[in-house]
Amino acid sequence: MSAAPSAPAAARLERERRRHALRAANAALWSAGAGAREAPAAADAGLKKNTAYIKRLRAGVGAEARDALLRDMPGLRLEKYVEELVGALPEGLARCAKEKDVAAAGEILSAFHARFAPADFALPLSALFAAQLAPPNRTALAALPAEARERDEAARVVRQKTLLRVAAEGAVIELLRGEVSRKEAKEAAEDKEAGAEWLYGILRELLASDREHANVPLLIALLKGLGPTLLGTASAAKGMADSAAETSIAAAPGPPALLSSEMQARFQKLCETYFSTLAKRIVKDYTRLQDQDKRNHEAYIRSGEIFEDRQQSYERMTKTFERMHELGKSLSDLIGVALPTLSESKARGIGLNVNLDSRSALPDARGDEEFASGKSPWEDEDTRRFYEDVVDLGEMVPSSLLGGAVPVQDAWGNEEGEKGPEGEKGSNGSKPTSPALSAKALPTSPELGTDEEPKEATALSAAPADEALSSGPAAQLGALLARLPEMTNRTMIDSAAVEFAFLNSKAARKRLVKHLGAVSRNRSDLLPYYARLTAAINRYCPDVGAGVVAILEEEFRYLQRKRNVDLAETRGKNMRFIAELTKFRVMPMYAIFHCFKVCLDDFAGPNVENLATLLEACGRFLLRTSETSERMRSMLEMLRRKRAAQNLDHRQVMLLDNAYYQCNPPERDAVASKVRTPLELYIRHLIYDVLSKRTLERVLKQLRKLDWHDADVVQWLREAFTRPWRIKFSNVHLLAILTHDLQTYHPDFSVAVVDATCEQVRAGMEANIFKLNQRRVATIAYLGELYNYRLVSSSVIFDQLWSLTTFGHAGGCPLPGQVSRLDAPDDYFRLRLICTLLDTCGQCFDRGALRRRLDDFLVWLNLYVLSKEQPLPMDSDFMLLDTLEALRPSFVLVRSVEQAARAVDDMVAAQRAAHPEPEADVLHDEMDDDESDATHSADDGLPRVGDDEEGDGSSSEDEDDADEPAAELEQEADMGRHIAHDGGDEAEAEAEDDFARELAKMLAESAGPAAGSGGPAAATARAQQKGLFDAGLPFIRRGQQQPPPQEAAAPDAPPSHMRFSLLSRKGNKQQTHDVQVPLDAAIAINTLSKQQREAAERQQLKKLVLSYEGREEVREDAAKRKSLEQSLKARGIKLTYADKG
Repeated sequence: MSAAPSAPAAARLERERRRHALRAANAALWSAGAGAREAPAAADAGLKKNTAYIKRLRAGVGAEARDALLRDMPGLRLEKYVEELVGALPEGLARCAKEKDVAAAGEILSAFHARFAPADFALPLSALFAAQLAPPNRTALAALPAEARERDEAARVVRQKTLLRVAAEGAVIELLRGEVSRKEAKEAAEDKEAGAEWLYGILRELLASDREHANVPLLIALLKGLGPTLLGTASAAKGMADSAAETSIAAAPGPPALLSSEMQARFQKLCETYFSTLAKRIVKDYTRLQDQDKRNHEAYIRSGEIFEDRQQSYERMTKTFERMHELGKSLSDLIGVALPTLSESKARGIGLNVNLDSRSALPDARGDEEFASGKSPWEDEDTRRFYEDVVDLGEMVPSSLLGGAVPVQDAWGNEEGEKGPEGEKGSNGSKPTSPALSAKALPTSPELGTDEEPKEATALSAAPADEALSSGPAAQLGALLARLPEMTNRTMIDSAAVEFAFLNSKAARKRLVKHLGAVSRNRSDLLPYYARLTAAINRYCPDVGAGVVAILEEEFRYLQRKRNVDLAETRGKNMRFIAELTKFRVMPMYAIFHCFKVCLDDFAGPNVENLATLLEACGRFLLRTSETSERMRSMLEMLRRKRAAQNLDHRQVMLLDNAYYQCNPPERDAVASKVRTPLELYIRHLIYDVLSKRTLERVLKQLRKLDWHDADVVQWLREAFTRPWRIKFSNVHLLAILTHDLQTYHPDFSVAVVDATCEQVRAGMEANIFKLNQRRVATIAYLGELYNYRLVSSSVIFDQLWSLTTFGHAGGCPLPGQVSRLDAPDDYFRLRLICTLLDTCGQCFDRGALRRRLDDFLVWLNLYVLSKEQPLPMDSDFMLLDTLEALRPSFVLVRSVEQAARAVDDMVAAQRAAHPEPEADVLHDEMDDDESDATHSADDGLPRVGDDEEGDGSSSEDEDDADEPAAELEQEADMGRHIAHDGGDEAEAEAEDDFARELAKMLAESAGPAAGSGGPAAATARAQQKGLFDAGLPFIRRGQQQPPPQEAAAPDAPPSHMRFSLLSRKGNKQQTHDVQVPLDAAIAINTLSKQQREAAERQQLKKLVLSYEGREEVREDAAKRKSLEQSLKARGIKLTYADKG
């Protein structure tokens, strides 16, 4: 005697009995048709109540609202609102998440079915459910970004999960049926499982188009609610053996099954087929995950770390695998099919031992070596993946769609998998045919396929392809073929292969072959992708590859017969397509060599171009593949002899030579990389790879830790710091910052870097090699950054600017029509260098003497620009205008040579007026002349534009140092702390002029009483004997303090005189003489006034600094008081300050 069923089992039995009752009632209503419906008496047809009722349907059709909805329905005349009622139901049914809500929804829908005719309610509702449960548009999804696509898919699955559960409930109780019922009403009325057929079609469309297995949660939710009903008690018991309630149901007597055993078997097979694809996906993901883990470990051994992108990819793969594995286990329990066992791979153990032996090489390294040496059939790794890693349709498409096919041998006899019993040989014993072409391989019922082919279609029919396809698949295939010309990358063409597999049929394959064979002769870019598509489908449908090959061979024979017709583009397309199929091993080996032989036998005219095209496209592959290497070498040898024997024109000879050397390049050793020590590699790594704004301090610390006493280390650092073109252009200023920071600890190193940089700029102008232009731009920008960080003075920058416009020109003056070998009129690169240098540091020249120097240079630059061929190139013109706009917005470039030359003359005249040369040139001696010739040989014939405070006639560094205030002023301007005084420049210029005139007059007259020991007469005689050019300028060494005005005279000098030191040279001997100048002389008065003025300026500057510090202290004190007042005020304390005293 069986035990009484438990409470859950009893509830489930009651629900099954209720389903049987509803199913019988709904089936009777379908049989009765519209005539059995009767309108309720005294029903309310008011708009308000009927609209409110429909709103309640939108709010929910669950267990809580069931009684109220069923009670109010007879009192309303809803016949006029059936369309609105049907449109509102999906929204309310989407809220039926629980089992009791689904059961209540079935009762409510059955009540509506009893009230309204099938054509008014049941059929529109079924169509609406079918639209809501349709699979997503793959084309629209592919156009979305990855994040948006995942978000939309997740929302769709959540929405369809509840709707599918309710639709299945309605189909089981024979409430919902398909559109076929309207066409064949009589047969549908007699069909007791029309609802199940409708549900089967809906579920098949969802699962058949699910490549990414996103609909697994839908199937799991459906089987959890209706698994025993759809799959049968035996199947459900396998997946729920641990459920006591199911055991009780199996033991207790109950109503018969709602679906027939045949229909349950179809649902079972559908679920198992879909589960098999999911299982393959899980195994494949697991294998890929282990491979990725192995590669990560190898990368860790190779580089010491796993990069972030590789780690993120591994985490995404792990997350996807875990989610799919959990879904697979749940589905396995529901359908009673075991999930494949995931065996531990040896990849991990293998990866631990990779490259531990220093003599071994990693696979990537070996592949790179093969690519570089020319031993590989492919040019690089990406090309190899394109032609070898073809998508396997068997892993992404259910085998039923491929007719139970398995991979067969390719056209070269390589085994890609074991052949099925239908794929051993064709009927004639020749080529293996596709298992999908055999009628025996066709499924007896359309499981996950499209439309089942007619049984009599056992061979390719001569009828048009569209006649063999139903309207739905034909339209989808037409859309796919229309999109093929736009699929120009590997991902899109692989997606097209998978999409075609879901539409696979004999007629579809025929249309595809015809489309691939009719590619336009102007779209040669599509040939590699069409060949990849053919190769992917050819693995399971060899008739596709054979059909394309047959079309190309027929076209080749036709073109051979039309050798005298100009069909160059068609011939090229034919040869390239044949070559691409050869690299995918679709073109048979004998066929490609037959093409070679035909062209070599008739070695003339278009066949020469055909041979060149074949050699360029697939010659390397054939020559470096073991199966074809010997035959290809013999073909090349025959080609070489034919070429030497025949008299070909130069164009054909060039075509054959280029193709031959591209196919079989001369052997040469790979370029040996320079061997570097680990410490040198570490230094280069810090500078070239690690250096950034965020790591600047860390790099500086690492560089300071190096052994700076080691000459090799210093040399490596100097090489790294003097090659700014090896780093990112945006990081050049960081290299200058490092040089500046290292100057404190290693000043000689910074000086060497500056010298090397200036030398590189000069060497670039001397060589003027085009290929070094990029590094010259980086070097000149580096020099500007060195100035920005106070490693060079402004004189160095202006010297470089002037040399860029004068070096290599006759007389140092660029003129229109004057050709220079080092700076041709059509060479605008120096202009780019000038703009780069000014863009880098020109903003610093915005005040004082530096501003005037830059203004003078821009006047000269205008003349230099006009010496080039006009008009300037667009890029050079825009660069120059942008630079001038940033530095001097008011500066206008003149376009006339005469105006530019006049502006230069005015600039030179202004400079000479501001710095007149002393009479009789008494300020120059023999040493000055020698130094001037050695220092400024490049600038002969040009005016020397300098600071207003510096003497124009001075050319040596010692003489420049004599003007200490001017040097200090320039240094302050370089640091951005120059203080301008109105009217001071003119006064200083006049003082300098008076000083020069008085000194020349004094030396000429030799009036100094202390000129020698023999008295004034002897001193005058000695001065006359020396001559005017033996005298030198007095100087003051840098770093010494100026004596105060009252202490300017020496202690032993008379009180009314001032002592000056006079440096002179006669021959190789230098002499210093003390000259006593009266205090009432003009030179003494000017010197004293200048010293007093400088002292006043220093006092003024000191006063300004002290006053600024005082204001800062007052401001800080006020801020502290205010902060204290606010903090005390928040606590209720009022603070008042009392004045002192």
